[in-house]
Amino acid sequence: MEREDSQTENLIKFPGNFEVPKTIPTPISDKIIENAAKLKILSKYKSQYDFEIYRNLELRFGLDQPRGSIIFGSPFKLVNSHTTCQQCLYAFEIDTYGRGCTHDCVYCYAKAELTVHGWWNKPFPMPIDISEVWKTFYTVFETDKQSKWREVMEKKVPLRIGSMSDSFMHMDKKYKVTQELLRILDYYKYPYIIFTRSDLVAHDDYISLLNPDLCSVQMSIASTNDDLNSLIEPGTPSAKRRLKALERLVKNGFWTTVRMNPFIPMYADGYYTDPNFDKVNMPEPFHFSSYEMVDEIAKTGCQSILTGVVRLSSFSINQMEKATGRELRSFYKDEVKKSSRDFHYSDEEIRAYYERIHAKCLQNNIEFTTCYIGNGDVQFWRDQDLWTNKSDCCNVKGKVESFKSDSRQVSWDLRLKHSNNKCSVPNDLDSLHKPLVSFKPIEVIGTKAQVKEGFLFQ
Repeated sequence: MEREDSQTENLIKFPGNFEVPKTIPTPISDKIIENAAKLKILSKYKSQYDFEIYRNLELRFGLDQPRGSIIFGSPFKLVNSHTTCQQCLYAFEIDTYGRGCTHDCVYCYAKAELTVHGWWNKPFPMPIDISEVWKTFYTVFETDKQSKWREVMEKKVPLRIGSMSDSFMHMDKKYKVTQELLRILDYYKYPYIIFTRSDLVAHDDYISLLNPDLCSVQMSIASTNDDLNSLIEPGTPSAKRRLKALERLVKNGFWTTVRMNPFIPMYADGYYTDPNFDKVNMPEPFHFSSYEMVDEIAKTGCQSILTGVVRLSSFSINQMEKATGRELRSFYKDEVKKSSRDFHYSDEEIRAYYERIHAKCLQNNIEFTTCYIGNGDVQFWRDQDLWTNKSDCCNVKGKVESFKSDSRQVSWDLRLKHSNNKCSVPNDLDSLHKPLVSFKPIEVIGTKAQVKEGFLFQ
């Protein structure tokens, strides 16, 4: 009996009825905890974060550590020097978790990319080292020491939270890495834009950390059909929950946008724009995304909608067809598919969907912009006449006081230096950082209620 008690004393117990010896080395978490201890002495920001969380995570795996370790990569990225997304205004980004996402959306481009390389959810998303984030902010704003991020951060280029993974997955209630990031951003008065599919952002312990003077929240809702959402976005909170979260954010004074992105067209390519389209023998419509979503979104008080038509890799369309039991390849034109390796709609057809969603927004007195990422510069410049906010496709400038700059003000050479996607020559250096075009406001004949569906939606 004494021997059993002695053995128990040398074990650490974890939820799920498993135990590990206290003697297992924890070099990764030891370094994180040591760095945090130094910062607690040096920095004016006094973190209350429990850095022992990293040791517990390292001990959980014991001697059989996950591939890539218990922490995910370097925290910051300056992306979008890639040829299909050079114009993005918010290319300075951070993911608080990586190598996967519990939402597990079947169309996700990050899932497609990481699954091919064997990284996706193996065994679950891992947190970043939040002490490195603190160290970077401390170095840039409290010292004169060299930092590769100084030029970007001193310009207060807004930080985009959530790109390759959702930072507001419910697992953050355990690890609290996103919570600590929000505290750091608030302390240093740094602007940020949140991309999420989670209602967690509006829970009490998160909304209390958000600062409406520093941030905009963009809630991704590709569909309000929760029967299909359960198949296509199996790990996400329902659209109903996300709409309720939006309503609460609006009531608390936040500038909000719904990202109808990816918007998945109902009809095969050419339905609206090809005069030879065969509407008799066309594929049965796929009712996932819809125009009526705009009506539901407007009821929450959400101020803005941003739409981007879906672009799918071969992996993603396979996953979509498997999840829904629908054949979807016939929705795409062969000649368009041949122009790239992805499945995407023709520019003319994408524009037709944008015009119809824009009309719905006019009816509901809600602002509208488009996201071109992945679809090339043509869509960025062409569709600005539809934007309510001509200076910002994410529609935050002029809405959130702290948004004074953007990543287009970072030099091409610096963007290229930091980017993982190396593109040595921009699509068009003259247009890369030029001011957005000022269009005349779109004229609407009659009242908004007279923008009839019979004209635009037939």
